[in-house]
Amino acid sequence: MNHDLIVVGAGPAGSTTATVVAQAGYRVLVLERDPSCRSPCAGYISSTINTELPEGCIIQSKIRKIRTYFPDLSFQDFRMNGFVVERPSFDMALAMKAEESGAHIRWGSPLIDLIGGGVRFRGGEAYGKIIVGADGVFSKVASLLGKKTQRAAFCAQYHLRGIEPLPEPDTCEIFFDADYAPGGYVWVYPTGHDSAKVGLGITDAGSRSPHQYLDAFLSESSMAERFCGARTGYIPGALPIGGLRRGLCYGNVLLVGDSAGMADPITGAGINNALLAGEIAGKTIVKALENDDVTMIRQYGDRINRLLGRPLTRSIEKRKKLDRYCNSNELLQRHLPELWVTFREYWA
Repeated sequence: MNHDLIVVGAGPAGSTTATVVAQAGYRVLVLERDPSCRSPCAGYISSTINTELPEGCIIQSKIRKIRTYFPDLSFQDFRMNGFVVERPSFDMALAMKAEESGAHIRWGSPLIDLIGGGVRFRGGEAYGKIIVGADGVFSKVASLLGKKTQRAAFCAQYHLRGIEPLPEPDTCEIFFDADYAPGGYVWVYPTGHDSAKVGLGITDAGSRSPHQYLDAFLSESSMAERFCGARTGYIPGALPIGGLRRGLCYGNVLLVGDSAGMADPITGAGINNALLAGEIAGKTIVKALENDDVTMIRQYGDRINRLLGRPLTRSIEKRKKLDRYCNSNELLQRHLPELWVTFREYWA
């Protein structure tokens, strides 16, 4: 089976890449390991996103402010503009848009190997002029290319229902506390009057699992009474915090989204960058196919580095500092403004 493009992974980056190339009339195959879309993510998307939300995506809340708590629960408010989407519906809507554009998606088809001119996956083989690795932080494509596994933060999230009504339903909350989220933070994103996605991410600094830390925060912390509700929709996961990979193009293969390390090493935010990278990758691939010159995909790496290289490099430097302070609430209390994006000191 021959294709112009094979995309491994049907997340935001992969589906966006597939859509752009399929809309240009090329033959696109998307391989997705899971039988459906599922992601451990709060689903926050900034309104700066340069694309329309796909039809079928469920918006759960509008966000106008972020409240960041120090370990002593003093806080700083910062205006922002975005929304929270239900990730399964968002990812599926993007995948359906790719399919409606002409791409063929094979669900439950994990990649097994890269072979000459194509891929082997569970269920068969396929051949393509260009291959895109959009298969997440533990990318099989990157591994088969001989690339190192990225450093990751490990996450856990519940969707809580029937909790104490949120005082400001358009506000997301971020808690820094070494006792409950060493190396990361706890997030609370409202999804209704008395419901929210509550999760956390930790690094290798933690001594317990993310699930155990999250349960402890919800049961033992000073915030426990607020979040006494039905714990539903538990999802574990991971995200890259090692920064942008040095190389994004390898022959006829390129990497996008989390497989390329595009999530912010401090905030963990990655959806906007994934959509941006998918759009750029798709347009670059179309140009390469139009000119019958696969080497042109290297332009994708150059453009991504110009757009994302500087902010992600800054974030990596902040991550190194956070690693030094993350096990001490005393140090977090003192240094948090240097480490978190809503403070002026972060950008100094």
